[in-house]
Amino acid sequence: MENKKENGKTKEVLKGFVNKAADVGKKAVDGVQKGVKDIAEKNKNEAHLRKIKKYNPLFPEDYTKESFNLPNMIQIVDDAVRRGIDVCEGAIGWLSSESGMEVLHLYDEAVTMSKIQFIPNVECDAIYYVDNFDRNRFIKVDCIFSRAHDERLAELKHVAHSLGAKRCSIEMVEGDSEVQSQSLKMGVASGLGKLKSNESYEHSASSKRFEQRRGRILAEFEGNNAPQKPELKWFANDDNVKRLIEMRCTSSNSIKSELLELEGSSSAAMSQKTASAIDIAVSKIGTKSNFNMEKHATKENHSKLIFCIEF
Repeated sequence: MENKKENGKTKEVLKGFVNKAADVGKKAVDGVQKGVKDIAEKNKNEAHLRKIKKYNPLFPEDYTKESFNLPNMIQIVDDAVRRGIDVCEGAIGWLSSESGMEVLHLYDEAVTMSKIQFIPNVECDAIYYVDNFDRNRFIKVDCIFSRAHDERLAELKHVAHSLGAKRCSIEMVEGDSEVQSQSLKMGVASGLGKLKSNESYEHSASSKRFEQRRGRILAEFEGNNAPQKPELKWFANDDNVKRLIEMRCTSSNSIKSELLELEGSSSAAMSQKTASAIDIAVSKIGTKSNFNMEKHATKENHSKLIFCIEF
């Protein structure tokens, strides 16, 4: 009887041990499976993050955040260029950095929701740069300088009209400089008029050609003696224009005529540095353009507006 009891206990111990071992084994298998699953999930997440970083999509919820800073340059693109890429589903475009300039590549279908005004119109693959005075307006890069010129002329005419002028003329003088250089290498002549082969000097010469293009606008008004201060945009920081307005609006010893020579650099659409950065960014994007922004910025900085006004 005792042997039977001992055998029964032994069996129970062995059974408990087997069950415990089975539980440990099951937990170990479950742990391995969970580890494999976690690794697979981690690799999947990392791959997803790499794709996000690669394509850098912009989603509506990010665009509408107050913390979102709209880049100064926008390219309008067809949404088909990234159709089928999972991380880009639901995006309105993507962000990129081209030689240090941040660019928003905006899908044409998202133009309306962006609430951005594109001047003169929306074109696929066209590139736009932010307006100097309104961050909700973007101007096509090859229209920036012509629009700025037209707006400056219109502003000066508005100044004349607001101040009660009888007539005004605006003469545009544009300068376009081009440097040509050449170098000449020759031997140095000795006192006997012979050339020493082991001595030479280099002579360089440069010449500058300065072309001028002129245009003149004349405007006549009925004139009045009730001047009003006009709102300025392009010439808001031009001391000459501000002084003209102040003198005309002064009741005592009011001015009767004035001739102002306004430097293009004082009301430039952009700096030459910015224009150069735009040229580089456009070339990196790969958009074909024969429009040289830096050249036009240089020309603008060398231009003058001669403003003659009579009261």
